[in-house]
Amino acid sequence: MSRPTDYHLHSNTTEDSVATVEELARAAAARGFAEIAVTDHFILGYDNYRVTVEQLEAHRALAKELGGKLGIKILLGAEVDYFEDRLPEIRAFLDSFDFDIVIGAAHFVDGRGIAAEPGAKALVRDIGRTEAFRRSLRAVERAARSGMFDVMAHLDVIRKFSETPEDREPFENYAEEAGRVADALAESGVGFEVNCRGFSHSTGGQYPGGEFLSLLKSRGVGPVTVGSDAHTARDAGADIDRGIDALRAAGFDSLARFERRRATLAPLEEFEFKR
Repeated sequence: MSRPTDYHLHSNTTEDSVATVEELARAAAARGFAEIAVTDHFILGYDNYRVTVEQLEAHRALAKELGGKLGIKILLGAEVDYFEDRLPEIRAFLDSFDFDIVIGAAHFVDGRGIAAEPGAKALVRDIGRTEAFRRSLRAVERAARSGMFDVMAHLDVIRKFSETPEDREPFENYAEEAGRVADALAESGVGFEVNCRGFSHSTGGQYPGGEFLSLLKSRGVGPVTVGSDAHTARDAGADIDRGIDALRAAGFDSLARFERRRATLAPLEEFEFKR
């Protein structure tokens, strides 16, 4: 039985999304998804990107109501940015709510937000694209080694504003850093997501890219989830099927379902849409 999942969606609890939890759930259910995870941002120092426990509690009540009405399982999570100098605050937040899944993120390199065009382009301009890739992956490695998260988001999101299909940074230029990320994940028991948002970006493909995926497979990294990283109802579930295809091409044969931060693996076929 096919039970597709989308484990990375953002509601308008934070200012980057225009979709309510209900709109996301209705859109995903209409597209045949069995499970979704609402993973709003928690970024210290950015109040408009910082979901609160009170908001999460309200989401819990709504998720229960909508789940029964729409026939979809709605998990509650968060996408939490890692800051080495604020670990006690991050841990306090993670301990304050009974999450289903916690996604770790490293959106900042040298104080610049690399998932936003101005910050990413300024970083590349100042230190060069290769060094920007390397530093961004070192930030991911530090977050992974903390062991605080269940999976890490969009490992190579630095590609978002610095690559096109015709102009890619050669993987060998940052393969050493990618390998250290893979080792950090494996040693810490932290998984990663295949983030399908990249299919609509200039990169034209998922995060992480194909060579990075193959490396992660060779190092035995898991568990693995897939997510659309949708910020609108229209994008809920977008390109999940293409992300699964990328996983299969890299040799993966399973994905994880989460509940109360515990992963259960299931064959990749259970997550595919019937074609």
